[in-house]
Amino acid sequence: MAPSESLNVKPKPQKLPRLPSNARITKRPLLRPPIPSPYASSASPKIIYISTKTPFISAVKRVRKLLDLIDKRAVGKIDLGDGRKGKETLRALGEVDQASGKEPEEVILKATNRAIEKALGLGVFFQGQGDVRVRLRTGSVGAVDDIVVEEKRTARKGKKGSPGRKENEGETAGAGENADGKDEVNEEMGNMEADDAILPETQIRKVSVLEVGISLT
Repeated sequence: MAPSESLNVKPKPQKLPRLPSNARITKRPLLRPPIPSPYASSASPKIIYISTKTPFISAVKRVRKLLDLIDKRAVGKIDLGDGRKGKETLRALGEVDQASGKEPEEVILKATNRAIEKALGLGVFFQGQGDVRVRLRTGSVGAVDDIVVEEKRTARKGKKGSPGRKENEGETAGAGENADGKDEVNEEMGNMEADDAILPETQIRKVSVLEVGISLT
């Protein structure tokens, strides 16, 4: 397997600030460009997105199908009726490919986060195939998350004394409960003031991405 390459060399992102208790994060799905037709030219990258639920054998078959189409498109239609002429044509095509110095067309497997392990497994599988070359490229992309603010919590009321208590005991217990109630209200008000901070509607987090490029040798 070829050594891994970095997609984007950027400084380490800063840690996102902690959200207040009345806010939560809703993750959006990652944006993906439209998938081109398998029969499109080499100008359109052949990408297969890998998730944690992608069947392994299904992914292998899809890669092989795309590689076969790439091979047919690169060779084109050749008449091998005349053996000598056909060999000369194939030899000429090989010389043109070597002289052009262009990178061969790839089938790219893309995976993020927990699906990276499955993409690596597919890369290791194709590494054992003698007719392909495997390259790894790592990087990161920005993902947009929505910040949802919940309704404010109301301060809890102080506890009431039981009616069956004596008058003196009720006064003493009532004074203590009032003090405790004030402390609880002050604590709730402090939390509510902290929760009233102005929050953005969205935030951007970084997601790890792995690309496995598979091409014919």
